[in-house]
Amino acid sequence: MNELEAFRVVARQADMPDDAIDWWLRLARPCLNLEKGGSGPVVGYFGGRPALPASVAWPERTVHLASIDLAAIPRDAHDLDLPSDGTLVFFSETAMLPEAAHVIYVPAGTAVAEAEPAPTTPSVYERFPLRGTPDWSLPEWPGDSPLYAGEDRDDEELYQEIVWDLEVDDDDDDDDGGCGGQSVAVLGGYGTSNTGGLGVPVDFETQVLLVEFYLTEDKVGTDFETDYSTLFYTLSRDDLAARRFEKLSFAADFHG
Repeated sequence: MNELEAFRVVARQADMPDDAIDWWLRLARPCLNLEKGGSGPVVGYFGGRPALPASVAWPERTVHLASIDLAAIPRDAHDLDLPSDGTLVFFSETAMLPEAAHVIYVPAGTAVAEAEPAPTTPSVYERFPLRGTPDWSLPEWPGDSPLYAGEDRDDEELYQEIVWDLEVDDDDDDDDGGCGGQSVAVLGGYGTSNTGGLGVPVDFETQVLLVEFYLTEDKVGTDFETDYSTLFYTLSRDDLAARRFEKLSFAADFHG
């Protein structure tokens, strides 16, 4: 069951009329769950050593989280202005609230080799393939969608309660659908907040959420000093269009 189907089921149970349900589902955006298991195609890998050009060093004091093969991603699985091919390589410092991260874009056809960890690299995680499962993302805060501009609906509170309940259920049950849940990461969409109080740190008028990682101890040990950490990689729409990935913005939250 995907996010749209799950929302419809719960909304009907809460006596939301079908026309209201249809109205709210207009806010949904496509996203791609990146999962350790599942039946989707392999679209990259988590951990291990990344493949980088000889001229590009593993960033100091960071771990390699994932490499995503853009050519392997279904075109309709997101609405981001990403290159059609090449690889995005994601790194992060480690801490409960890491302060820096990097994303490196490696164009298709570039000569690469398995990178050596920097002397300050905290860890090299076990490598496993990431499988992509398309789904849908609904905003926790309706105002994050331009389709909600100027609206004043009396069922907004009910909508938010349903979305939050779906996200909580996703954390406990990997059959509920929705971008998030049991994923290692999610490409695109609106993102999900954790309990550390940060919320979803994206200004959707000017920015896009590239990837949100969901890091648990079974994947990263105690490097992030918490049993569950979420990392948000964002970029302005203009910088993404110009392929200025070095302009990355980054934020982190934790289970608190």
